Amino acid sequence: MDHYEAGLTALVVNVPAAEPVVGRWRERYDSSATYGVSAHVTVLYPFLRRDRVDAEVESELRRLFAAFGPFDVTFRTTGRFPGVLYLAPEPAGPLRALTEAVWRRWPEAPPYGGRYPDAVPHLTVADSAPADAFPEIEADLAAGLPFTARAGEVMLVAYDGTAWRSELSFPLGGEGRADGDYGRPGSLAEVLADVAAERVAQDVMFGIQDPADGTGGPERTAAADHAKAELERAARAGEITWRHILHEEVLEAFAESDPDRLRAELIQVAAVAVKWAQALGGRGATAPHQVKKARFKAIVDVHVLLVRDGKLLLGRRANTGYADGLWHLPSGHLEAGESAVEGAVREAREEVGVAIDPADLTFVHAMHRAPDRVGLFFRAERWDGEPYNAEPGKCDALEWHPLDRLPDGTVDYPGAAIRAIGEGHPFAQFGF
Repeated sequence: MDHYEAGLTALVVNVPAAEPVVGRWRERYDSSATYGVSAHVTVLYPFLRRDRVDAEVESELRRLFAAFGPFDVTFRTTGRFPGVLYLAPEPAGPLRALTEAVWRRWPEAPPYGGRYPDAVPHLTVADSAPADAFPEIEADLAAGLPFTARAGEVMLVAYDGTAWRSELSFPLGGEGRADGDYGRPGSLAEVLADVAAERVAQDVMFGIQDPADGTGGPERTAAADHAKAELERAARAGEITWRHILHEEVLEAFAESDPDRLRAELIQVAAVAVKWAQALGGRGATAPHQVKKARFKAIVDVHVLLVRDGKLLLGRRANTGYADGLWHLPSGHLEAGESAVEGAVREAREEVGVAIDPADLTFVHAMHRAPDRVGLFFRAERWDGEPYNAEPGKCDALEWHPLDRLPDGTVDYPGAAIRAIGEGHPFAQFGF
């Protein structure tokens, strides 16, 4: 039976510099290599089916990727998912930004079909190797690390029923960019690429926002008139500054309540801000991505240890695409605006149908998992209701197991956390 369905597409960044390091292992143990896929980092898979990628979609992809400049990634370390060994790109942020940008535009195509809670950028080395082969592969890879590669384009690849084939190339900061001088100080394309990256970062951090406008009214009209008069005085005196210009445009926007006119004013605000940023670039100002390293952002998940008579409740995962067939605690990602305790209470209710009073939860452990996960573990010995499998589509068994004798096939990191808790360690690292 074919591993892939004809007509599938993916967006990838090929990494030819990786081939001397990973090539022989991928040939043996990476299932995608059998179908003609070279060493790569996935931007988004699966993307739209091939018959949906028409001239309009191609044009949109070209404009979208043109807003991002080329960048370097360095591969220093290996990492593991269940059953998968990979190389970790650094920094991962630009690759995440590409994924987020495509996903925002085509929300019907979530990364990996929505099977995983987070799409971690990675270069797969082995996904079909026996677990006892991983140490040998990692030792061999270490001799070729680190190496650096240039990400200059995104490829659209499609599966034709026999192999994956490269069909379209989308330069980063390339064809379709806003001007022809990307990379020069003060370039419009460079500034727009920075704006696009910042927009993606804001969406990732704050989610999609749509609060009220809060504009219009006589007091804001008066403020706009005052700013306009100040701009005119500065112009007459030959003392006009970018501050004068942008201040006047912003207050003009604040004075508008009609949506169409407000939008037009905001476009003017954005245009002035971009032109000011271009002017600063032309004077040698440092681009945002060069000013400082991006602040680390962790993905937080919560785990609940339900303990009764010295035994721990575990569920066996099924049909999720992650760690299926392995035992895990009731757990999940912390949702926006939710406290860790609220998240633990919610996960216990959703997965095993019990109600826990927050006062009956005791924080017992924190685990930092490479590269960007923080797990918070809570213990409860009292709850309302008898636990049952409340998510049969994701779990095929619930069992109680002795705290000091976890079953074979327990997911690795919660198993390590449970052992650390038993040894009295409040904190552990995993995967570094």
